[in-house]
Amino acid sequence: MFSMRNFVKDGFLKAVGKMADYQVILNAASWHEKGVLTEEDLAEIQSAISAKNAVAEDEVPGEMVGVT
Repeated sequence: MFSMRNFVKDGFLKAVGKMADYQVILNAASWHEKGVLTEEDLAEIQSAISAKNAVAEDEVPGEMVGVT
C-alpha cells in the first residue's frame, strides 16, 4: 500500500548529500507543517545529514609542502 509519508521521507533521505543541507531541512519542515512527516522523521533526516557531515569533517586534506 502506498504511503505518502514513506515516499516523502525516503526522498529526503536520498537527497542528503545531493542537495544543500538547508534545502533538505526547510523542505522537510514544510512537509511536517502539512502533517505528512512526524518529528521522528525529521530526526531521522537530521541524523542522516549529521552522519554525512561527520564523514566530510573526518576527511582532512594533507598538508601542502613548501607553501608559506
